Amino acid sequence: MGALKVLSIVFVVLHVADAAVIPCTWTQFRLRDLNEESIMLLEKMGASLPLRCLEEGWRALPDDVFLNAQNEDLALVALETLRGVDRIFQNEQTSVTWDRETFGLFKNIISSRQVENLQKCGFSDCAWEMVRNEKNLHTQKIDSEY
Repeated sequence: MGALKVLSIVFVVLHVADAAVIPCTWTQFRLRDLNEESIMLLEKMGASLPLRCLEEGWRALPDDVFLNAQNEDLALVALETLRGVDRIFQNEQTSVTWDRETFGLFKNIISSRQVENLQKCGFSDCAWEMVRNEKNLHTQKIDSEY
């Protein structure tokens, strides 16, 4: 079950991280591609979320976790979440039947590329506002689905 929570955190972070680091040249050209590749790999790693997992009704993060953060905290939240995901996925995932090769590619994107490159980038006021706006739209979508 912990792995499922991590996956939902990853999806939130991947959507927030691409808006959080606008001024960095790397993020303008590569982060979006890596986010899309990460999502594709996550989908390819395993089948659909089991119904029993949906029935438990847990949420990985509060819906307003990014909305309540101050603008200067949002990128740090995204970066720290990516770091946490990287640490979690360093553990052996023996309870799930994910495709191991795809899982390895996903871990490489999270650890080697996104986290390291996000650390090198600065953050602008516009980037913070875009993160806030993206998270607001994401939260509204989550609320409408539940």
